[in-house]
Amino acid sequence: MRGQFKNAVRIACIYISSVVGAGFASGQEIIKFFTTYYEGGFYGIILAGIIFAAIGGIVLDRVYVEKINNYDEFIYPTFGKVVGEIVNTVVTLFMLSLFSIMIAGMSSILNEKLALSYRLSVVLMACICMLIILGDIRRVTTVSSVITPLLIAGIVIIGLYIIVFKDTSVFSIIGLLRNKSDNWFISSLLYVSYNSILSVLVLCNLLPYLKSRKSAKWGGVLGGLVLCLITLILNATINLFHPKFTTGEIPMLDIVERYSRVLSYVYTFVLWLAMLVSAVNSGFCLVERVSSKLNMNIRTITVIACIVVIPLSCVGFSGLIASIYPMFGYIGLFILTVIIFQWAREIFRKGNGKSKKIKYCKQNKKIEQT
Repeated sequence: MRGQFKNAVRIACIYISSVVGAGFASGQEIIKFFTTYYEGGFYGIILAGIIFAAIGGIVLDRVYVEKINNYDEFIYPTFGKVVGEIVNTVVTLFMLSLFSIMIAGMSSILNEKLALSYRLSVVLMACICMLIILGDIRRVTTVSSVITPLLIAGIVIIGLYIIVFKDTSVFSIIGLLRNKSDNWFISSLLYVSYNSILSVLVLCNLLPYLKSRKSAKWGGVLGGLVLCLITLILNATINLFHPKFTTGEIPMLDIVERYSRVLSYVYTFVLWLAMLVSAVNSGFCLVERVSSKLNMNIRTITVIACIVVIPLSCVGFSGLIASIYPMFGYIGLFILTVIIFQWAREIFRKGNGKSKKIKYCKQNKKIEQT
């Protein structure tokens, strides 16, 4: 029992790390998708947490039961060959974009805090990510499982510190919950959808770490619930200062700097770690996808990918986020809808004794039913 719990926690950490990236820890995503809707934003976070928990449980259960080893074996039986190819191409482009965004974000922090040249910082961050990714999925999962608890602790402690000790009345949060916009529902769905593009990719590579079906499902559910909790804390913190003090590029850092210079450095480190985890996750998924398609050595693809993202990352952090995230939100919504629909259909078939196991045969590039 204890071993299953530890396994579920490790899986949950990896799941959380695929969502808690730069946009999340900086506060930009929280403001755009939740805070602007006031009361509705908190409802949206709860809805997002429920969906994250459901998606994590559904995907990991399928990975364990059907012995899915990679994204191909998940995506083609889910979408079919033609649509699956389109989805694969779009997702690969998103991974490249996300990899570039995270390297750009880490480089911006080094440039601002350590006065390193931005271009030199980009090269340095690309090399660090390359070394981690070259260690294959084991090193990637180790980085995620070690760093993610630090991220959660940093966000929760600093958020609660501001709410409890630096605000004269915690009930001022309640005073901000005065308006509920109908748009919070769609905003919440879009937030989950584009974040799930990466998270589903990551989860599809976790079969070697799933010790039992129970720990697989509960790892996904636990990850979604913890995501809900830390998002609620972040949103509550930002609500205390919105919109007067949340107009900067990194709102949470601006808020923290109002109270403590030391805490601002701590949160800068937390934000940098969030970007590193997202960069490693997206970079690994990118090279895994490309090497599988081109039938090339994954180490060669890793080196090439890290070289390619250097000029892309020089575009800048905020510019990349503003243009890429919303565009992929609707694509992710389609992916989530199909995954949930197929899961519901399979549950219905089992109830009628008509369940079929669908498997993607990589050698023959066929989708087989058994």
